[in-house]
Amino acid sequence: MNRRRKRRLPFAAYAALIFNAAICLSPFIAARAISTAYGDKRPAFEATSEALTATRLAMDVRFQRLAQNGNGAPREVWSGFVRDELEAGDMATVNGLLQAAPAMLGSEDGAALKARIAVSDQTGEQALIDAALTYLPEDVQDSYERRSASIMSMFSNNASTAAVASASAAETAELASAEEDSGHAEFNILGDLRDLAFTAARWARNDRIDEFAFTLAGVGLTVADPEAREGASIALSARRAQRLDAAFELYLERKLFEAAPPQELRRLLEGEFQSEYGAGARGAAVVDTVFKSSVDREALESVLSDLRILRDIARDTSPISAVAILSQVKDGADLRRASLVAQAGGDRAVALARYDGDHLLDTARTTINWNNALRMQIAGLLACFVLLGFLSLSVFWKSLTRDRPRKVSAVYLMDQPARAR
Repeated sequence: MNRRRKRRLPFAAYAALIFNAAICLSPFIAARAISTAYGDKRPAFEATSEALTATRLAMDVRFQRLAQNGNGAPREVWSGFVRDELEAGDMATVNGLLQAAPAMLGSEDGAALKARIAVSDQTGEQALIDAALTYLPEDVQDSYERRSASIMSMFSNNASTAAVASASAAETAELASAEEDSGHAEFNILGDLRDLAFTAARWARNDRIDEFAFTLAGVGLTVADPEAREGASIALSARRAQRLDAAFELYLERKLFEAAPPQELRRLLEGEFQSEYGAGARGAAVVDTVFKSSVDREALESVLSDLRILRDIARDTSPISAVAILSQVKDGADLRRASLVAQAGGDRAVALARYDGDHLLDTARTTINWNNALRMQIAGLLACFVLLGFLSLSVFWKSLTRDRPRKVSAVYLMDQPARAR
């Protein structure tokens, strides 16, 4: 006979109560942990040292996969990419591929390249580029040298020593002047207020114009600071080249029209421009006054902030490269990720946008501030998971052993009839 206990402990009731409580508590703790880590907004992707380092490592992983997925050995795939870009004349992408050589060459060649850099007399990106060149085929090396040769080196092959010395002094002075003015160089394709005035006059006489381009150029020329003005040029250049994502164009258009409503602009311009003569005589001053008087300053700052990010991307790479990177951006969060990737990678971001654009922004990494509150919340979440796992296993084990007959000693079996009598 099977021995059965007269009274069962209510384990199932306790287990169900604790299990349901842990399930209800876990999402609450997880939400609090996310709020503590990131705040109420989406990750800001700030360019901290930790975020830059993590982003560079993520970019190395993408470059490594890019080389491994090619047709051939990683070194052959990498040199083929460099050859193609040299033939296309895209030196920014070429430099990016050379800087990505430690990740793309494979484990053995990559380790040897790093050892070569360690004993190099140069430092920084130039040391990496010079070391990576030695792993290219000779014809590709020659092509790179021809592409990157300076005007001074080409001139010195056919000039006399005196002429070379004179040119060297002139080149040194020019480079010094360029370095002094490099921080003030500005990429600008917005035109000027006079051109904008003629467009405004046509619009006032019911001609069709590109309202987005007109408003963006007007904001850039009248109320934007130099950094935002350069960013507006980048955005307009990407749109003209049809490299501006449709979602990001709508995002930027919505914010731009909130800052400078086209209906209000046109109403004011219709009252000012009655003839072509008026547009030429005082049109520039009118357009400047109309934009400055009609913009919403609070909404304008949001637009200018995004345009400054575009300018930063162009400064970290180049205006042309910024257009290529911008083609992957769909909203404000993507724009901040693109800025982090450009700052972390430089020309490497350009190469990654060229060959692995779909995963370019995925390499951006943000950092979490591990304070005591976040640690306690993570610990509580882990405790809930452990408790759920323990209860699940316990209930599963008891369900297997509940109806199993228990072995009883023969002595107890002999006593059972006597007890029954």
